[in-house]
Order: sequence, then C-alpha cells, then structure tokens
Amino acid sequence: MTMSELSPLANGRPGPTPLAMFLSDRAGEEVIDPAPQPVGDYDPISRALRALSQGITEPADEPEEIRNVHTPVETAGPTTPQAPSRREEILDGAAALFAERGYHGSSLRDISRRVGISHPGMLHHFASKDVLLGSVIDRLEAHAKGLLDSVEELSGSPAALDAALAGPWDPTQHLMGLLSTLAAEIVNPEHPGRFRIARLRLVHEHILESVLTAYQEAGRLVPDADPAFVARSAFSLLLSLAVREQSVSPLQPSVTTDPVEDVRRLVHHYLKG
Repeated sequence: MTMSELSPLANGRPGPTPLAMFLSDRAGEEVIDPAPQPVGDYDPISRALRALSQGITEPADEPEEIRNVHTPVETAGPTTPQAPSRREEILDGAAALFAERGYHGSSLRDISRRVGISHPGMLHHFASKDVLLGSVIDRLEAHAKGLLDSVEELSGSPAALDAALAGPWDPTQHLMGLLSTLAAEIVNPEHPGRFRIARLRLVHEHILESVLTAYQEAGRLVPDADPAFVARSAFSLLLSLAVREQSVSPLQPSVTTDPVEDVRRLVHHYLKG
C-alpha cells in the first residue's frame, strides 16, 4: 500500500488524503479540494501506515512498549498529578457528550454547561463546534497511532492481542464508545468529521488485518481463514458491542455480559490452539 499525496480534509483541516480514498471500492468518488500540500509532510497516522506497509522501522516517539496496552513506564521518585487545563476539560466534556448524543445532538452550550464554563469562555478556546470536533478526533487518531506503532508487538503472540482487546480496544471504554457513535453518524455525507472517522475505522481494521496476517504467516490461523474478513468482522462486532453497552446493557442490569470476551471468542475461533 502506498500513500497518496496530501490533500486538505473535508472539514478544512490540513491532512493526508483519507484512507477511504485508497482502501475503498469507491476510491475517487469523494470530492476533495486539490490544493497542493508539501510532499512528505504526513500526519503521524499516515507516516506509521506508510512505514508499516513498506516494512520501514521508524524511530519511536515514545519508549518501546505496546502503547495503550502496557501500563506506562514508571519513573523514579514521586510525581504530582497535574490538573487538566481548561482546554482539556472542554475536550473531555465534548468527547463525553459526543459519545452520548453524537456531534449533531450536542451544542456548544450543552458542552459549556457540562464543563461549567460560559459560552464566551468556550469560544475563547474553540471558535466553533467543527474545530472542537477536530480536536476530539485528534485524540482518537493519537489512540490509533499508538496501536499502529504496536503492530510488531501485537503480532508476537495471541496473548498480546488479547491484552489489546481488553485495553485500547475494550468496547466498554470511552474511546471505543465515542468512535462507535461518530462512526454511526457519518452515514450523513454532510458530517464534518466524515472522512477522518471513516479513515479511523479503516486504520483499526488495517491494524487487525496486519496482526492476523502475521499470525497466518506463522501458521497460527486455521486453514482458509481470511485475515481481512476476520479483521472487518472483529472490529464491526467491537463497535456494535460499544453501542450495546450504551443502549441495551443499561436496560438489562441483571444480565451479565462480557463484551471483551465476545470479541476474543470471535478472534480465537480463527486461531489455532
């Protein structure tokens, strides 16, 4: 897979041509402003994807570990937690509301009330809801980038993949809930985050496919298993379970379910041993 030259995204924020443009059966149908961008100035996700597809080992931005899977490396001496900045508090509040109600169901005034800030104070940090959505998606992209950087570690053993399914891919956690809500919303072609969210889904599927392909090459998949199909199925189930956790599960408090185990069972159905 090769990366295309950069193009601005649909919401006006600079970035690479969305993965939907070259991983979709309908590549080329999206309307994107063709304004030129500097060649090679890829965003972190695109750089990692390019390195992964070409077998390039890039210097890690952080200590070598499975980001978002392992616990952070401990540092010497006690540390004092820093209070989140007002901007981070706004992003936390916006992300929570977007996960609960979606982008279109959350107004800036709703978010300002959730955070406890005046509407003018909100606009001081984020000029519009589109800008705020872009920053929320930045967080989702950073999360995906951590998983991209961990493909080699995840490919080492099914135990590492299990750890990821119980960690950064846990459908009961906020980030997967947020992604599932936004992914459902982008069926609306006017959604300002449409291309970036579609790309994120494809990135997660690509990560799973890469890991499963490595298992296949190591003889760890059952005969005739298709890594691409298993990756799409597993991530579709994951997003569906994230929606279930926000909708059906609260109505069945007496029913015990384990969404993480559900996804693991699907994946392990295709693994040997």
